[in-house]
Amino acid sequence: MFFAVSKIFWLLAAPSHWLCLLILAAALCLFLGRLRAARILTAAAVALLVVAGMLPLSGYLVRAIENQYPRTAWPAKVDGILILGGGYNTWVLRTRHAPATNGTAYRLTEAYAAARHYPNARVVFAGGSGILGGVDWSEAETARYVLAGMGLAPSRLILEPRSRNTHENILFAKAMVKPRPGEVWLLVTSAVHMPRAMGIARKQGWPMLPWPSDYLTGPDIGFGGFLDIGSNLAMTDFATHEAIGLVAYRLTGKSK
Repeated sequence: MFFAVSKIFWLLAAPSHWLCLLILAAALCLFLGRLRAARILTAAAVALLVVAGMLPLSGYLVRAIENQYPRTAWPAKVDGILILGGGYNTWVLRTRHAPATNGTAYRLTEAYAAARHYPNARVVFAGGSGILGGVDWSEAETARYVLAGMGLAPSRLILEPRSRNTHENILFAKAMVKPRPGEVWLLVTSAVHMPRAMGIARKQGWPMLPWPSDYLTGPDIGFGGFLDIGSNLAMTDFATHEAIGLVAYRLTGKSK
């Protein structure tokens, strides 16, 4: 239930979706002759476009999220590496026989670098499909293809192909690998996603060292700029998605 509700809620909550809905609603009111309502909706759409699209404010919000878990030096010892799924489109891999471009691809490359640095560490990828309604393929299939192509021995890779969201990623992976007390595990995911993932790991009693990847911002500057509407809207969606996710997971007891 949580998975389905979260997917439907995000369709309605994403700021970029709100912008489109406000414009469509304003156009409909104009068509119906509701001029006052059309003016109000148009003003709301313009205000949202200015704040979320024209101004680079969201970059600073994302940077604040990404700065919560900075990358550290290589630990002295690592027993396992957990990679969280990032929405990889395995259907493209199956039909084109090559992986699709994805903004979270560096989760896999950073995990592979860590696997080379710690040749005895277990490598675990957790990711089924986050598509509402499900599909016949999992992200794990793409992870296997990419990591094998980079040279990771298949015997080192453990795949968890059923999870649909971050909570299930960590819950199902823990049940598979049964980490022992005292083991050191790296958690590899995008920097903007790391606070939510670490909160879930703490709730599950699985101590993790954050290993963020796929940064969207630099230490002193946000992604996008003034009038860079596409980038700013995308960044606003990222910031809103993670803020809502952090609150929702804590309120439902899935994170701490």
